[in-house]
Amino acid sequence: MNAWRSVVGCVLVWSAVAVQGAAAQNKNDKDAAAKCKIDYGSNDQVNKAYNAVTLLQLSSGKPDDARKKIKAAIGPLTAKSDFGKDQQARNAVLGQALVAWFDTPGSPAVAPAADLGYPASNTGQVDVLAAADSAFTTIESAHPECADQISIYRQQPWAHLINQIGPLMNGKKDDSAQMVLDHAIMIYRGSPYDYYFQGQLSQRKKDWQGATTAYAKAVDLATPDLVAKDTSVKAVKEFSEFSAAYAQLQAAQAMSGDQQKEGMKKAADLYRAYLKDYPTGDNVQPAQAGLTLALKASGDTASIAALWKDMAANPTKYSDAQLFDAGTQAFSAQQFQTAVQLMEDGQKSNPYLRAGLFNLANAYWKNNQFDKMQVVSDTLTKVDPDNPDNYQLLAIAYQGMEKGVTDPKQKKALADSVNVYVTAADKLPVHVTFSQFIHDGAKFTLAGTMQNAETKPITATMTVKFVDKTGTVITTQSASLQLAPNETKPFTMTAESDKITAYRYDPIKP
Repeated sequence: MNAWRSVVGCVLVWSAVAVQGAAAQNKNDKDAAAKCKIDYGSNDQVNKAYNAVTLLQLSSGKPDDARKKIKAAIGPLTAKSDFGKDQQARNAVLGQALVAWFDTPGSPAVAPAADLGYPASNTGQVDVLAAADSAFTTIESAHPECADQISIYRQQPWAHLINQIGPLMNGKKDDSAQMVLDHAIMIYRGSPYDYYFQGQLSQRKKDWQGATTAYAKAVDLATPDLVAKDTSVKAVKEFSEFSAAYAQLQAAQAMSGDQQKEGMKKAADLYRAYLKDYPTGDNVQPAQAGLTLALKASGDTASIAALWKDMAANPTKYSDAQLFDAGTQAFSAQQFQTAVQLMEDGQKSNPYLRAGLFNLANAYWKNNQFDKMQVVSDTLTKVDPDNPDNYQLLAIAYQGMEKGVTDPKQKKALADSVNVYVTAADKLPVHVTFSQFIHDGAKFTLAGTMQNAETKPITATMTVKFVDKTGTVITTQSASLQLAPNETKPFTMTAESDKITAYRYDPIKP
């Protein structure tokens, strides 16, 4: 018999975020310009190029015409290397001109230097964004007060690039997505989106340490100011904060000895940070599970006990699944009394959650509470009547109760009940096993298998009743399978309602 089942798994869901464009992350343009004192007017060549690029940004024309104007602007700016006191103005205009080239439809990202207007002596290829980044970096290094102003120019090509990442990843073109992302990060390193996507790409390659670093940086860059302006940034921050902990946990699991313990401590700290920042977040349940695993692997039994103690003392703060899952973890740690208390609190919140009931029956078994085990196991046979494991649990409960009495009549009655339920398990015509009960919002998906235990072909029809926490039926779904002798087939059914919390089904009669 499968003696234990997981209630809540640690599942990481991929998500895509629509980036609204550079404007969503810009600071106030006027404030940025006021702090940055670059004189574009003292050098005729710089001033002429600046005016040309500015007009080009404000107008819309044919791409070929735009490239000609950009080339005409870049030529004088690259004819010599030293512009003296006007060097920073020259660098700023050169960077803007290169960005304008990149943003012009049909312009190659890497082009012959001559096509861009560089001197004829330069016969090499120019990576346009790398050249723009180099020009901008010299300004930011010499004049940090200009960083906000320069970031506005950087974000123009960045917005086009970053919005390509999600579709490429959805199309499983990760190598292309990485190439585009590398350019996005090169030209603008100040966005949480850069490292949110880098975290996902690293995670897909199972580069867990790289994913941890990237997600952590996304969290740092998702400042309160940005979160307040953009709900997508808010989602990115929550996802990244959870994912940093998850990735660190995976990285630590590949380690050993003291190194693993230290890695697990870091994972625990990251999980604690997520749970503190998002006590009702989308990933609270897997975060609780991950925290427990990290604490256990790091040897921090005191923190595990404190975590369970808080849940037991304040069960209304937690969902039914969280309580059942914590009970599962306590059971795995052989803390059977704690497991029972947590699962009992979970059952009070949701009396019909099948996986939770199964685990509670096992917890009662290990805690020698056979009378309570009998009640829960009996409920299981009514919720999940075609699973032989449930009848075996009921038989074990009666067997435990029988060993605890001395009255011969009572002892015989309990022993007879043991035989009744062992036989009932053997006589089930169909064996049902559930593998999934998940939801996306109000849409629930239930999946499992049906096995024909008969020696002849049958038609097995399962009628599932999706219920709320009071047991009231919300909706009913059915699945029928043609099964050869001893054949097993999968089934899946869905139901939609925000009131659904559990399910039960009628005994299958072929």
